[in-house]
Amino acid sequence: MRYYITSIILTVFTSFLSAQVEKFTIAGNNYYVTKAIPTEIVGKYLYEKDKEPIVEIQSDGSGYFQVHDVKAYPVEYWIETDANGNIQKRKSETNSNYQVVLILKYGSNGESGWKGANAGKYDRIDVTMAFDQGYAIVMGERFRKL
Repeated sequence: MRYYITSIILTVFTSFLSAQVEKFTIAGNNYYVTKAIPTEIVGKYLYEKDKEPIVEIQSDGSGYFQVHDVKAYPVEYWIETDANGNIQKRKSETNSNYQVVLILKYGSNGESGWKGANAGKYDRIDVTMAFDQGYAIVMGERFRKL
């Protein structure tokens, strides 16, 4: 009886964990992702540390992404993982810095033509946690003080 109950609990727990990992195919490539974005990545990032375009990453996986000269798009964020939900980190060999990749899906920013053309599309962006510099950095150009 104990084995049966343990087996049920393990099955439910495993199902719960795997439900949090999603699989996307973008441009013919498969990616595993989760919305469980680490809190140290959450925040508002500013271009060259003090101006637009911005990136805003919220803890629930929502936020904004602004391309140059265009109104910010509302977006959904996911962080890349392996099939088991382990976040894929590229770690520095010399310090505690690391880099991850976020996948985002653009919502409508209310613009038409080329200024609203990203709505419904997916993109991949890198986030570098540069602890040695005191910044989190998106795409090498948008900064948030740690």
